[in-house]
Amino acid sequence: MKPLDQSLSIDAHKLNHTAKVINKFVPQGSILERLMNFAASVPDFRRCDKGNIRHRLSDIIILMILGRTCGHVGRSDIIAFGKYNLNKLRKMGMLKNGIPSEATLCRVENGIDDPAMADSMQAFAENFHNELFKACRDREIVCVDGKAERGTVHENGRSPDIVSA
Repeated sequence: MKPLDQSLSIDAHKLNHTAKVINKFVPQGSILERLMNFAASVPDFRRCDKGNIRHRLSDIIILMILGRTCGHVGRSDIIAFGKYNLNKLRKMGMLKNGIPSEATLCRVENGIDDPAMADSMQAFAENFHNELFKACRDREIVCVDGKAERGTVHENGRSPDIVSA
C-alpha cells in the first residue's frame, strides 16, 4: 500500500501554495481487495431501474462481513460498527452516502440466497487458502491466539498473557 500521494497544482511557485493530499487506498493482491471483488460479483437483486438505491450492494455486503468478523452479530451492532469506522470505510471508496439503515440491512439479508452465498464464500476462502499454501510451501501456517489472565497482576500492574499456537 502506498503512503499518501500528493497532487500539486500548476501554480506551485505562488505564495500560500498548499498541496492537496489524497489518500489512495489500493490494497493490490490483499485479502480485502479480493473480498471487495467478491462482493462486487454478487448480482444485485434490488429494483435497480427505479433509481432510488442509495447504497451499493457490495458496500453493504462488505460492511456486514467486516462487522461480523469483528464480533458484531446484530444489525444494530453492525450499524454502530459502520458509524464508528465510517471514515476508514470511505477511504476505501465505500459508503459514500453514509451507513445504511437497519431496514436496508434487513432487506439485503432477506434477499440474498443464503446457501448460494455460503457456497461462494466457502469457495472464496478455499481458493485464498490454497494460494497462501502454495506461496508458503516451505513454511508452516500457524494460528496464534493470546489472552490476558484476569485476577493476576504483576508488580508493574499488567496481567500476564497466555499465547497459544
